[in-house]
Amino acid sequence: MPFDGTAFVSSPTAPIAPEATPHGLWQRTRSAWSRLLHPARLRAFEVPLPTAPTRESTQALQTLVLARSLIADEQAWVQRRYETRDGRRCAVGALRGAARLMHDAVPHGEAVSSLLAVAMSRGFTDIETMNDHSTHTQVVGAFDEAIRRVGHG
Repeated sequence: MPFDGTAFVSSPTAPIAPEATPHGLWQRTRSAWSRLLHPARLRAFEVPLPTAPTRESTQALQTLVLARSLIADEQAWVQRRYETRDGRRCAVGALRGAARLMHDAVPHGEAVSSLLAVAMSRGFTDIETMNDHSTHTQVVGAFDEAIRRVGHG
């Protein structure tokens, strides 16, 4: 009579005997440790190491800090205009002014993206709307939050 393996099939509720497993105790232990200690598995438990800031994030951070300083005084801030002749600026005007002071043609993209993300998290569709429908303190706070986002990026 040929061997078909039917005598070795266990019922679904019966526990598998140790001798019926394909590997012995040593092999199963080694396999378990290998799965636990494999580098690909460890990545899920690692805490990411702080990375050095990139040139882009440094420029974005400088742009945001400089733009914030341009409107830090409430007398230097304006709504519904990017910039006035007497030097007052809105949030976007401050970003543009910071870019000019840093000899860039346009504000750094990461700086704008970070401030836009803050504006959107506050329920606005763009930076201009946030500036025009917020208080000076709220706009400066938005810059502070954007600076924290880029700084901890």
